[in-house]
Amino acid sequence: MKPAENLQPAGTGTVDRARWAISTIFLLNGAGIGLWAAHVPLVQARAGIDTGVLGLLLLTIAGGAIAAMPLSGWLAGRWGTRTVALVSAFLFAITTAVLMNADGLPALFLAAFAFGASNGVLDVSMNANASEVETARGIPTMSSFHGFFSLGGLTGAALGGMLIGAGLGDGRGALMAGVVIALVVALCAPFVLKVAAAKHESHFALPRGPALFLGLLGLLCFAVEGALVDWSALLLTGRTKADPASAAFGYSAFSVAMAACRFAGDRLVLRFGPMRVMVAGGLGMFCGLMLAVLSTQFVLSACGFALIGLSAANVVPLIFSAAARTPGMSAGGGLATVATLGYAGLLLAPPLIGSVAAHTNIAVALGILSISGIVIAANARAVKG
Repeated sequence: MKPAENLQPAGTGTVDRARWAISTIFLLNGAGIGLWAAHVPLVQARAGIDTGVLGLLLLTIAGGAIAAMPLSGWLAGRWGTRTVALVSAFLFAITTAVLMNADGLPALFLAAFAFGASNGVLDVSMNANASEVETARGIPTMSSFHGFFSLGGLTGAALGGMLIGAGLGDGRGALMAGVVIALVVALCAPFVLKVAAAKHESHFALPRGPALFLGLLGLLCFAVEGALVDWSALLLTGRTKADPASAAFGYSAFSVAMAACRFAGDRLVLRFGPMRVMVAGGLGMFCGLMLAVLSTQFVLSACGFALIGLSAANVVPLIFSAAARTPGMSAGGGLATVATLGYAGLLLAPPLIGSVAAHTNIAVALGILSISGIVIAANARAVKG
């Protein structure tokens, strides 16, 4: 990995400062999403909507992200990742507050789409900027950025719980959080890395070649994560007879293990190389899912979910890092392909798993999904540096 030749840190910021600046934006992005997750029941109650309408609202958020991601790659290639990341971070701060304060269904759905779109643009542009920082440093760094995102998600969910407990769950707490996010982004802005926009195609193009292949691998990894969000608790209650409160620990074990391993991921990649880490990640995902679905003991199944988190932690960062280096494409363009397909996996996996489970059972459905880990491990060469 060679340092970038057109490195131009904004202001007086060094590459190290740029690393911490974009890490903070990853943290803020995760915190905003965690904050929203904590407020979902309150938004549903205030709007007076049933679970079916809530599902459509969540689908609208995902649709906004998927619709905006191809645009973000084009914008990053044209204006540079720094500009797009900062503008979308400010928009994300605004839409986070607006979403949790919207009144009436039309306003709520519009806010949901805007929230998803701003998050989609931010997701691609901040990863593209992080890739430029990684290139400038000349050593693996991407996993730590994703670690900050995971840490932000846990922090935002905890903060949301505290705000709700303090009686600020009516939207006032979200408004304050949105202001804080915007202020911290402004403080980070002078230090975010500025690299001259590469001269790549500036029109929309269908995913192709290596970027498409990496995107499909990303889809498989995101599919596993999306399936665990919606089906892990049901698997534990049905398979191990755990009570609902204990069953929630399954996904918590996955999330905490993933966050912890991402902070160790860069050292692992530096020591063992991206291909070996990718192989271990894919095989670990397979073994973790199989342990979770075959065991009838709660502790063993929970350990399976934790193993999935440890194994999957660095798969997506490796895929994103490779996508940003796709020949003939800007970093934003390559990442837009992977992120868009990844979100599609995150969105499509839960209902597909449900459809299979309706004809078999949830253990069989998740067992079939475990093959994703084998496919990822078998194609580890795709992330070779």
